[in-house]
Amino acid sequence: MAPWSRWQFIGMYGVIEGASGLANVISPNIWRLPVAELQTSARTDVKLAASALILPHWGGLARFVAGLVCLALAAWQEGLGLASAALIPFAFALAWWILALSAVLAWAGVIRPDIDVVQFIVRWGRQDNELPPISIGASVLQFLLSIATIPAVKLLSPSVLYQPEIGPSADALLVTLAVSAALAALVYVLWSGRIEVKAPAEQQREAEEQS
Repeated sequence: MAPWSRWQFIGMYGVIEGASGLANVISPNIWRLPVAELQTSARTDVKLAASALILPHWGGLARFVAGLVCLALAAWQEGLGLASAALIPFAFALAWWILALSAVLAWAGVIRPDIDVVQFIVRWGRQDNELPPISIGASVLQFLLSIATIPAVKLLSPSVLYQPEIGPSADALLVTLAVSAALAALVYVLWSGRIEVKAPAEQQREAEEQS
């Protein structure tokens, strides 16, 4: 992990885990959009609609709390300072990255659900059990998020998150916010014409059944 210390690594893990937990309150609704495209009728165009996306999955908060615990432990060892206040916008920006990347992959899955969505059938004895369909793009993203801390500490210097107290550097925060804005623009362009406040009735029912 050099040049990262053990506690610095735990702090980085806490930031990523906390941001992932925040995003996971609603990201499963985005990950499911390609599945909804397949399971709704041909007359229903799946939208990036607020009414279907804000259905909460409170299990994500457990991951957020785990991240907070790791951050607290790292702060106990590395100290707090003025830079530590920037952890809040930094974590929210990273959470937005996850949501935006999810929306980009969901757009691709909605365009070609025949390629993106898979469903497995488990045969036990003489009985077949169908597992819920999943999006390949969403599954890959979830896997990458689960290991994101390792490449992060390999590619980045500890000064990104420690000044030396825990807190993002000014450059790291600015880059994170700039990328967030770029991702927002990309999501808007890709989903242009499909961004709505209220989802079509069939899509809304499907989302509520799965929430």
